Parts: sequence; C-alpha cells; structure tokens
Amino acid sequence: MNKSALNTASIARLLLLLLMAVPFGLATSNVIDNINDWRFSGAMLSVARTSIAAANVGHLALFAGGRLQNGTYTDVVDIYNRKTKKWTTSHLSKARSEIGAGSVGSRYALFAGGFDSMFRPMSLVDVYDAETEKWTSIHLKTPRASPRLISLGSSTAVVGGLSGDLQYLSNAVDFVDSKLSVFSTSLQSPYPQLGLALSDVSSETGLYTSGYQNNRPGERFNDFEPSNQTVVFGAPTNLVAGPIFPYPRWGAGGAATNGVFVVGGGHLFANGTGESLLTNRVDIFHASSQQWSSQPLKLSVPRDYPLVQVVGDYIVFLSGTDKSKDLDIFDTQACRFVSNDRHAPALYTLRSDAAATTIDGCLLMVAGGSVYQGRNTTASVEMFDACHV
Repeated sequence: MNKSALNTASIARLLLLLLMAVPFGLATSNVIDNINDWRFSGAMLSVARTSIAAANVGHLALFAGGRLQNGTYTDVVDIYNRKTKKWTTSHLSKARSEIGAGSVGSRYALFAGGFDSMFRPMSLVDVYDAETEKWTSIHLKTPRASPRLISLGSSTAVVGGLSGDLQYLSNAVDFVDSKLSVFSTSLQSPYPQLGLALSDVSSETGLYTSGYQNNRPGERFNDFEPSNQTVVFGAPTNLVAGPIFPYPRWGAGGAATNGVFVVGGGHLFANGTGESLLTNRVDIFHASSQQWSSQPLKLSVPRDYPLVQVVGDYIVFLSGTDKSKDLDIFDTQACRFVSNDRHAPALYTLRSDAAATTIDGCLLMVAGGSVYQGRNTTASVEMFDACHV
C-alpha cells in the first residue's frame, strides 16, 4: 500500500474514532423491555413471493420485488404504515429480484440493483420518498445484483454484489447522500467479497465482513472460500480495513446497535464429503476497541442464513433453522442472550428466503419466503410489536 493510501486510511480511522466518541443518539425508551410482553399479529402481502427486498423509513415498512411461485420476477411493493396500521401497494420501475435495500436518513428508502428477467445485473436504484410519497430513480456506477447496503445516517453505502462477469463478485462501492448524489469508489482487497452489511446508525458506523470471496477473480474458473476480510465504514464516505473476521464461514447473519456488531450462525463444508455443517457460533465486534471479541457466544440452535434485526437495544435472530421457531435475542447493553424459556416470542411458521425489517426500532416484521421445505411460496407476514405506543 502506498503512503497516500496509508494516510487516507489513518485519517478515516481517526474520523471513525471521533464519531464513536459521540454519545449514542438512538432512543430505546419506546421498546418494551420484557420480551414476553411483545405482541404478536399477522397480515398478508398482496402477492406471495420470495427473495423480497425489505426496508424501513419513517413509520413505514416496504417489501419490494422478489420471485413469484412460477419463478418470474415482480415489481410489486407492499407498504405498511405503523401509525395508521394500514397497507398500500405500489410498484418498482422494473420487475426484479435479488435487490439490495436500505435507507438514507428517515426520508428515503433505497432499492438498489438486482437481476432483471434476463438474469442481468442492474444499476437501477428505485428511491421512495416518505415525505412526498413519490418514487424517483438514480443509478449505481457499476451494475450488480444482491448489493449490501450500510446505512450511516447521513449517507448509505451500496457495497459489493454479484457482477455478472468473470470476476463474479464486485468490489464496487457507491455512497448515496441525503441529496441522492452518488459518490463511487471501491474496496481495495484483491479478492472481491460478498459479505454481510451491518449498520449502526446511532454511531454512524458500519461493517462489511464475513460472507465469501473469490480467490481467482477474472479467471475462467472461480475459487470461492469463506472470507475473513472486514471493512469498517464511517459517515459520510469513509472506509478502512478492519481486523480479520475470526471464524470465516458461509451463511452467517448479523446486525448492530450501541456500537456492538453481532454475527451469528452460518455453515462450513466438511472436508472430503462436502457436507454442510451448520454452526451456532456468535462473534462480536466492539466499535469502542475496534476488535472482535476473543470469547464467542452461541445461539440456542445452529442457524443458516438467519434473519437478523435490531429492536431497541436487542439484536434478534430468527429463522434459518427447521429445529426451532424461537427467537434468539441478544442484549447489547448486557452483552448476553436473553432467556427465552417460555418460547415467546416465536415464529408461527417456519420459512426460508423471507424478508425482515423493523419500523421505528420497535415493530419487527417478517414477510414472504418459502414454506413447507421450499415447496410453496407464502404471502404471510408475522409482526412482533415491542412498541410502548
């Protein structure tokens, strides 16, 4: 790495430390502390589908696009308003699946990239304005599907994805600011990575870590391996290499709040047999020390590709297993898992390839996906309401 890059990295790291010195600003008083008192209800999407992109902005949850039972893609967007408790329906500008979703501040929901009907990666970003209730569009510099979005408060990073070329995985990064301007850069790793995106809006920091990387980019035959790379993001457009991820694996999930980044579950492949070995391991990154914890924790059951959401001070793991409907709930203040021996809250229906988002930090919603071991596509929505008001 040259001196200029080192100076840039040092400045970025300093900015991150300064940001983390600011007191956390996300109020959690609206969240019911006792998980047994969370209220459960159900609803239905307008169309049953999988591979849905989910985002929240203002008091809204948006469930966009996805794949129908017959394998075709849809442009449908189902929108739920927590204040009015009403559903409305809208449409993306193009039908697609494998969309990256997130938000910029409390105004814009972003639906970035994806595959079109010809399985080509797209640069299109559909933007929903919660203030005007209207749609607009912008474009990524590099087309890609399944990009990861890291919300940093005043900006959002659209990171990586599937490139559709010999490199297969993309190192592209597009930052979208509150004026919907796009600033493009790239990850500096020689091995492109499709990782997890973890956002801690309260401290305006994020991680891109774990997942898998291509050790032979640009060659005819790819070499995919679990990735130990970690990149630390900071507002508005900072990124710097972080400490290596301690236990590389496929299929983990994660989320962050209060400066605590939690990655759990996933799988490895057994040598020789190729059998998928699921894990319940949980790794924790602390923004204050910029280090991964040396003492991993455990989920109640192994989970593969779990859905993970933030509810107040809690990080909630759900789905990703056919062994349990229970939620694993991590308390970021106590740095431990909360006992769920009453098996509540819990999912009503086991599902895979579903979508999840949380409105106002207190209403967790799980929508769509595949049920009955992938035989059917569902429109059902499960809601876990931890809101005081």
